[in-house]
Amino acid sequence: MFIERLKAAIAALQEERTALKVEAETIDTDETRTAEDVSTRVDEILARNAEITADITGKQARVDQLEALAVERAAAPTFIRKPDPVSNDDLSRMNTAQLIEATRRSVGEREVDTDQATKIMKRHRSDTEWLRNIAARATDVYASAWAKMMTGRDFLMTNEERAAIAVGTNTQGGLLVPTHLDPTMILTNSGSSNAIRAISRQVTLTSANTWNGVTTAGSDFSWDAELAEVSDDSPTFVAVGIPTFVGAGFIQASYQAFEDIENLASDVGMLMADGRDRLEGTAHATGNGTTAPMGIFTACDANTNVEVTSTTAATIGLVDLQGLRRAVPIRYRGKSTWVMNPVYADAIAALGTAVSASYTTNLTEAPTTKLIGLPVVETDDAPSAQTTTVRDNEIVVGDFSQYVIVDKPGSTTLDFIPNLFNTTTNLPDGRRGWYMRFRSGAEPTNVLGFRLLQDKTSA
Repeated sequence: MFIERLKAAIAALQEERTALKVEAETIDTDETRTAEDVSTRVDEILARNAEITADITGKQARVDQLEALAVERAAAPTFIRKPDPVSNDDLSRMNTAQLIEATRRSVGEREVDTDQATKIMKRHRSDTEWLRNIAARATDVYASAWAKMMTGRDFLMTNEERAAIAVGTNTQGGLLVPTHLDPTMILTNSGSSNAIRAISRQVTLTSANTWNGVTTAGSDFSWDAELAEVSDDSPTFVAVGIPTFVGAGFIQASYQAFEDIENLASDVGMLMADGRDRLEGTAHATGNGTTAPMGIFTACDANTNVEVTSTTAATIGLVDLQGLRRAVPIRYRGKSTWVMNPVYADAIAALGTAVSASYTTNLTEAPTTKLIGLPVVETDDAPSAQTTTVRDNEIVVGDFSQYVIVDKPGSTTLDFIPNLFNTTTNLPDGRRGWYMRFRSGAEPTNVLGFRLLQDKTSA
C-alpha cells in the first residue's frame, strides 16, 4: 500500500538524520582533515538535515491525510458496486437477464434511447449466443478497438482490445459495429425521414435471411338452427415469407480528414445510419420487391382488387377520398392511416369548403393530421407524378400493421479500406473509405387491408 511505502521512507530518512547528528557531534580535525574541511562538512550536514526535515514533514502530512480518510471510510456504510462487464469471460458467466441489463446500461451511458434495444433483446431472449455478442459489442473496450480499426490505428490496440474486437468479425471479414452505433438496435422515429416505418409492424431476425409468418382472412361464422350440425368455420392460413435484401453504402474521406476530424469513426457511423434510413424510406414506399424491399405503393399497384380510380383526371375530389376510405374492409378501416406525398396533401387542402367538413382543423392552418377521421402521414418518398397517359399512384390508405418490416439487429458491418486508388491511373490518391452492409426486408402480409387511389387518365 502507498501509505506503508511512505512510512518506510520516513523511517529511512529519520535514520539518516540520526547518523548525521552523531557525525556532527563527533567531527573534528585530524591528520587528514583540516579546520576548513570540518567547516565545509558541517555546512553539508546542516543543509542535508534541513532537507530531510522538510521531506519528513511533507511525507508525514500525507500519511496523516491518508489515515484520516481510512478512518472516515471505516465509519461510512459500504456500498458494493458490481463491476462493468468488460471481458468475454465476464459475459460468458452471465444469464439472459444479466446480458440484457449489461447492454442496456452500456448503451444508456452513451445517451442512447434504450427502449428500442431492450425491446429487441427481450424478443430474442432465447438466443443466448446472439445476446452475448450484442453485450460484448456494447462494452467500452470494444468501442475503443472498433474506433482504432476504423481509422487505421489498429497497431495501437491493446491485447484486451484485440481480444474484444475478435467477437465482431463476421464471415465476410467486415467488422460488426458497436451496439450503440447499430441503427437497427437504436433506431428511433424521432427525426427520421422514414415515415412508413413509424406506422408499420416491425419484426426482427437473429439468424436466417427470410422471415416466415402466416396470415388469414379470418373465420366466417353462421346462424344455425337448433340441433343442426355446425359448419366448419376454420380459417385458411397462408404462409408468408418476407426475404431480406442487402443494403450498402460507401463513404470516403481524405487523409487530411483523418488527421483533422475528431471522433471520425463515430461520425461515419451516424452518416451510415442516416443513409440507411433514407434508403429504406424510399423502398418502403416504392421498392420493387425483387432487388429491394417491397414498397406499399408497389404492392397495391400489383393487385387490381385494391386499386380505386379517381373520378376526374388530374383531380382529387371529396368523392374520391370518401370512396377510397369506404373501400377499405371494415376489419381494417378503423385502424387505417392515409399515406401520401405532400403534393396530394396540399391538393386536398386546396379543395376548400368542398372537403372542409372532413378535416378536424381549420383549412387556413397547416395541413391537418387527420382526414375523414383517419391519421395522415406525409412522406416525400411516396409517388408524386401525374400524367395523362397512365394511371398514376397517388394515395394509399389502410391498416399498416399489415405491412411488415423485417430487420436483422446486430448484423450491420463496416469495412475499413485504408487506401483507395484512382480509377484512371490505378494509383493511390490520398483517400480512405468505409463500406457498410446491412440486411432488411418489407412486404404487406395482407395487401387486401389497403386501398390505392390512382389518377384517371385523360388520354
